[in-house]
Amino acid sequence: MASANDLRDEKSRIIFCLLIALPALAAVPFVGSRFGDFPEFIALFIGVAPLIYLVFFAMLNLNRRIAEIEKRK
Repeated sequence: MASANDLRDEKSRIIFCLLIALPALAAVPFVGSRFGDFPEFIALFIGVAPLIYLVFFAMLNLNRRIAEIEKRK
């Protein structure tokens, strides 16, 4: 798990995941229509996996964020 200091600066993590996800998702229609379903699935998986990672990262660290906010009060 990331420390509380790491949770304050997530901009680089989000940008990196989007740099991987967006081109892969943009390639899905072109790859799938030309070469069949398996390359389309791989491109879709490469595009969706970073987004799923960001969702799980946010969910798993939500308790830490709430605890940090409650400490400030």
